[in-house]
Amino acid sequence: MSVEKKEREDEKAIVAGGEPEGDVEEALPLPRAEEVPAVVEALLFATTAPLTLKRLQALTGGVGLAELEDALTILRERYAGMGSGLMLVEVAGGYQLATRAEVADWVLALHRHRRKNPLSPAVMETLAIVAYKQPIVRAEIEAIRGVDCGGVLRSLQDSGLVEVVGQKEVPGRPSLYGTTVQFLKTFGLRNLKELPSLTDLQTILTVPMKGSEQDAAEPGDETPETESPEPNADAEPAQE
Repeated sequence: MSVEKKEREDEKAIVAGGEPEGDVEEALPLPRAEEVPAVVEALLFATTAPLTLKRLQALTGGVGLAELEDALTILRERYAGMGSGLMLVEVAGGYQLATRAEVADWVLALHRHRRKNPLSPAVMETLAIVAYKQPIVRAEIEAIRGVDCGGVLRSLQDSGLVEVVGQKEVPGRPSLYGTTVQFLKTFGLRNLKELPSLTDLQTILTVPMKGSEQDAAEPGDETPETESPEPNADAEPAQE
């Protein structure tokens, strides 16, 4: 299986609320117990995507899940206790290093070229329909909203929040839309099971999003004005 195909399958598993499978890299040396926190920290620093426990297990040559959880606890407490500008967050089915909200102004100053794209009410409404009804075709979204959604769906796809996940087995085989791992990262969710209730969603949709810029670790992308934890000390995490 190619690396690209494996990554796509892992992302689908995460979005669906599951756990991607991890094949242990048997050629890798097994780190000593005292080395595990440092190895995990290095892996989290080097990645631009959340790493699941199973993926960490594969990348560390088969370190036990309990040992990995202990290492993550050590890192979380270390960053919390040293007054660091970094923090360990659990998001999109895995773990990442992210910058704290308190240092957001300086991080954003590093990426002045980035443009904020606030999510409009129409976009938020369409995104909510996709999130709660997925997989869903465009005609079904338009039936719920009562207006054409072609432009909004393209905008959500350009933002990386929504993608085509298949075709519905009906005449014409229309595209089915679903949310992405980027959607989970943007809204600070570990998986779709953490979506708020519909009652809470009504409140969320009426409150302006807290301003930040997403994916600061990857300059050049234009993303919605939402809060999202990002790796490599170059992004602003979601506030609690």
